[in-house]
Amino acid sequence: MAAGLGDDRRRPARRRRLRRFDPAVSVERSIDVGDISEVWASLVAATTGRTPFTLGYLGTVASGGEPRVRAVILRAVDERRGIVAFATDSRTAKVGELAENARAALTFYDPELDVQLRLDGRAEIVTDSAVRREVWEGLGSGSKRLYDKPEVPGTRLADGASDARGTGDEAAFERFAWVRVTVDAIDAVDLSGAEHIRCRHTRGVDSWACDRLVP
Repeated sequence: MAAGLGDDRRRPARRRRLRRFDPAVSVERSIDVGDISEVWASLVAATTGRTPFTLGYLGTVASGGEPRVRAVILRAVDERRGIVAFATDSRTAKVGELAENARAALTFYDPELDVQLRLDGRAEIVTDSAVRREVWEGLGSGSKRLYDKPEVPGTRLADGASDARGTGDEAAFERFAWVRVTVDAIDAVDLSGAEHIRCRHTRGVDSWACDRLVP
């Protein structure tokens, strides 16, 4: 069970192959970007072990309309419901931006496989304390320490000052935010071969529709 998401169907680990682009060489693709099951499996694998897809880039819109992008760690994936999730400090700007405008974009890139995934969806900042607690208890001590500081992320530190910590586990938990993104579409691009392949998967009522696109 993936904390904060519900049951997860286990998928085989991603087949890793070192890629060097050579137009004259035909290579076997390790992720079929036209197969939504393989795309989701690659995201699931990024939460059960460290892969390049473990680190993604979240795009939001600020109150003034400016785009904002920052790195986040992919923490959980629910393939059945089409949901991905990450953790952050509740005081960060992205939490406020998502509360105001739930539209979000996530980008993942694997330089070895030369595959990019772009996810479009709607973010939910989870308020259920039981769900947040379940996820929190599954974090390691190092991850929990990231929330154990009174300063708001982005606050300027005075010269010579340190990033103070030590406010206690409960105070740290109160700063912990769990964000779930319900994915509406996935744009998957495979750049590893002489012929680039791009597919857009769009959520339907009971399944995903796939359209082949010009890369």
